[in-house]
Amino acid sequence: REGVIIQDEHGNKLGQSTVAARKAISTVTFSRICIAAPGMLLTPVLMEYLEKKNFYEGSWKSKELWRSDVTSWGIFLSLRFPLGVLLFPQRQSISVSSLEDDLKRSIRERDPSIRTVYYNKRTVNSDI
Repeated sequence: REGVIIQDEHGNKLGQSTVAARKAISTVTFSRICIAAPGMLLTPVLMEYLEKKNFYEGSWKSKELWRSDVTSWGIFLSLRFPLGVLLFPQRQSISVSSLEDDLKRSIRERDPSIRTVYYNKRTVNSDI
């Protein structure tokens, strides 16, 4: 059980934490749901709306392209993914007091003024 690498504000490695890894996994799971859910929920609504407005009338190519739920979902994804990345940044912070006792002790011995440390939520090591 390795966890994620914990760093100070300057990027210096302070240790590894399984507590931060658990937090990272839950944050990534929530952010992925938030990124995917609007497309899954809005695609059927959009398709129904377009059918009612006779949007599919015209050439067979436009019908085939726009009738594809995958196409509309892809459009939603291309618009939502950058927004999701902005809302859920990769570098996360955690209070030193929330960490494991041995890591907390090690950080306080190194620099007692450190209250907040950082980790990269997308680099969880091992199986937690």
